[in-house]
Amino acid sequence: MARLLLFASAREAAGRSRESIAGNTVEEVLRAACQRFGPPFAAVLTSCTVWLNGEECAHDALVTDSDEVAVLPPVSGGADDISDLSMDELRARRNELQAQEDAVSFVRRMAQGRLDIARDEQRRRTSGESASSDITGGITRVFSTERGSGSNRPPRDTLVAADHQLVTELEELCVESGFGSLRDLDDAELESCCQRIAEFERRVSGQRRDLFARIDELSSELVRRYREGSSNVDTLLDEKRR
Repeated sequence: MARLLLFASAREAAGRSRESIAGNTVEEVLRAACQRFGPPFAAVLTSCTVWLNGEECAHDALVTDSDEVAVLPPVSGGADDISDLSMDELRARRNELQAQEDAVSFVRRMAQGRLDIARDEQRRRTSGESASSDITGGITRVFSTERGSGSNRPPRDTLVAADHQLVTELEELCVESGFGSLRDLDDAELESCCQRIAEFERRVSGQRRDLFARIDELSSELVRRYREGSSNVDTLLDEKRR
């Protein structure tokens, strides 16, 4: 059975964040999910994006038992019809999306770090290097090269709750895949662990890109209003104080 992952309003409609559902294609998995979770879920699904193993997909894409099908509702506070929003509403919506992006980026870095550690264990085995009794040396080596953020935005302090949905999902994934005992995994299990964390990281990176696009759209609208004079000086000063 494929692993169906549900987020935000899709999770709320289904009453759970994940479920194993049989189906040979994405469409069959979604149809079975609608039957299982009922009309509220089916209604939410009409506005969702569906991903297969971290990538957007067509509904006729083939699915195997090892695949993950993710249902991603539109980001809360999306930038549709922003021309009718007031300046305060634009700023509030942008701030909300920035807070979401902060959390997603934080979890993405967590996933990248754990993937690097798992791949370092693969590298050690391939090279024939003996396992050190002190694993901190390997962790230090993995993080000695700073990873680029992929964004020209300045970093902000990030406080993400331990029970954040993405944090919880990553922790559960790491437990299920044996990340906490990498050296006890055989080669096939270690490769499976790497693949699952990599799939999670790709999906979270996609969410991050979507958030960036929406934030940029809101920022562009703010700049447009300033340049065209539809926003007065007082509003501009108020924006700079925030």
